[in-house]
Parts: sequence; structure tokens; C-alpha cells
Amino acid sequence: MSKYLFAPQVLQRLSDRSFFRIFSARVLTASAAIVALYAVIVFFLGWKELFELSSEAMIGGIVYQLLFAFASYLVVHAILLRAREVRILDERVPPAVAVSAIVARLAGETYAFASALLGIGGAIFVWFAGRGAGRLLEKAAFALPFLKAAPASFEAGAALIVKGVLGGALALLLGFLVAELLIIRADQRAGTVEE
Repeated sequence: MSKYLFAPQVLQRLSDRSFFRIFSARVLTASAAIVALYAVIVFFLGWKELFELSSEAMIGGIVYQLLFAFASYLVVHAILLRAREVRILDERVPPAVAVSAIVARLAGETYAFASALLGIGGAIFVWFAGRGAGRLLEKAAFALPFLKAAPASFEAGAALIVKGVLGGALALLLGFLVAELLIIRADQRAGTVEE
């Protein structure tokens, strides 16, 4: 019967520092693949929506689509770079703290990339497309709620830029702050243990 109970082996394996690092890196790599697949699907669905708009709206839509592709690339590449960073972590650092710090930093980076670029792209799209921009912007609104239901006006476009850039900057600051606090706390604990 004990050969069918695998939970103790899984728990023992997860407590191994090197396995935890490699497992976390693989989870990040898999999440990069999922984000890339989602981005490709949304990108092509966006082009489908774009061709149903007027020619003036298409100009803004093309800019938005290009910025969406660039933001998607930055997000996926950041995830892959952080996964590599997790894979080569120092063995002396507690892996849960180090991985959590890297993930906090990554969360701030990815939100900042997507928020700033899609806020700017969304604003340009709203300025060119007016009310027609709503359907395309809603495809990314689940992750960036400020893109949802932007009214068609110059002020609404400007608000998208402000919300996107400031939200991205705030997310970046918050992600780096949480990462630093985790590292400082781990260093303090290590200092009290050594003394």
C-alpha cells in the first residue's frame, strides 16, 4: 500500500532546494508559453476586429496592435529571463524567499510593460476609432481593467495614457519594493540565526 502513496516523496522533493529552484523556473517557463499563446490568439482576434472598422479607425488599431505585440514580447521575454535567474539562484539563499522576490519583481515588470504600452496604444486607438475601439480594447481588459469601456473622446484617450503609465510605474515600484523587503527580511533573519 505504501508504494501507492506518493505524497511523502513529493513533499520531500519540494523541500530540496535545488529541485524547488528548478521546479519554480519550469513553472515560470510554462507560464511564459501560456502568456505567449494567449497573446498570439488575442493578436489575431484583434486583427479580425480591426478589419471591420473604418479606414481612419484602422490606423489607430494598427498602432494598438503593434504596441500589443511589443508589450507581449516584453512580458514573455521578462518571464523567461526571470526563469533563468531562478534557475541559477545561489544555494545559500532560502529558495522560497528568493523565488518570491523574483516573482514580485517580475509581476511589477510585466504589469508595467503591458500597462504603459497598452495605455498609450489604447489612447491612440480611441482617438482614431472613437466608439469602435471598445471591442478590441476589451480583449486585454481582464488584465488591465482601465482599458474597459473607455468613452470616445480626447480626454478619455489622455486618461488611458495617464492610467497606463502611472499604473505601470506604481506596479513596478510596488513589485521592486516587495522584492527588496523580502530580501532584507531574509538577510535580517539570517543575521540573527548566525549570531
